[in-house]
Amino acid sequence: PPLFDDASAGLVGKFRECFPRATRPSSRAAFLFRGSGGPVARRDFEATLEKTDALLAERGGPFFAGAAPTAPDIAWAPFLERYAAQLPLLHEGLRPRDATAYPHLARWYDAMEETIPAYACRVRGDAASWAK
Repeated sequence: PPLFDDASAGLVGKFRECFPRATRPSSRAAFLFRGSGGPVARRDFEATLEKTDALLAERGGPFFAGAAPTAPDIAWAPFLERYAAQLPLLHEGLRPRDATAYPHLARWYDAMEETIPAYACRVRGDAASWAK
């Protein structure tokens, strides 16, 4: 599939439907804290992960548009990587890479690392960096 087309544009737009609302902007902790400064409630994060997992399942994955990475994967990656590192620090046991709770999302993380050569060392980063 092309990297960006009408279907990809729609999937990029689904981001607004999945991620928590009324959060403060931040370059290092986007969609993690409310405008008041407190963390987003665990249930809201769980809903975000459930919606994202379901969206990935719609086209058979492992990527948002299906078998190959496209624009939605690129657009969502920084936020999902932050979640993988930072949600366990905010809410004990909340792990986006948990294949039992979020099988399609866990498959997406694996596919991004296995399919895109520079992903693991350039985008994914490391837990220590994301935790700052």
